[in-house]
Amino acid sequence: MPDDTFCVRWLMSPFTRRFHLSLFLALTVFSGVRAADVPKATFYVQLIRGSDADKPENPTWAPVGPKLGKNLRAVFRWKNYWEVKREAVAVSSDKAARLHLTREREVELTLLDPPNVRIRLFNKGEMTRCSHQPIGEHMSILGGESKTGECWFVVVRRDSP
Repeated sequence: MPDDTFCVRWLMSPFTRRFHLSLFLALTVFSGVRAADVPKATFYVQLIRGSDADKPENPTWAPVGPKLGKNLRAVFRWKNYWEVKREAVAVSSDKAARLHLTREREVELTLLDPPNVRIRLFNKGEMTRCSHQPIGEHMSILGGESKTGECWFVVVRRDSP
């Protein structure tokens, strides 16, 4: 059985203190590097309303840009598309980002194993859509119809609208 005084002397020796300090510093630097290595990606999220009306329901809504308008008109039937809200969000792989678009609608973005992102839409707290997409430069369009016969979309993209 080892002598207790030997153990105490070994733990308190200058070599052991330097070793513990070096180990502590190395772990601190390593954990700092790991936190800095967390990949981040910026996404632009737009809440869009589609309508056949010539004017938006709300005067603060603006017509969508030409690129998005072209993409929406190629697939959907509405004459006009209005941007209700736009937000930019930085998403990191260690934490999901959740945006409140309206009182009823939310979107959650999660970076998965690169190069994918999970997009989940919520309406009144209930998940209505879920999509896994490559993070690339294309846009993801998810949405549905409202009770008034108009539609709403959430557009998630990497390029600025």
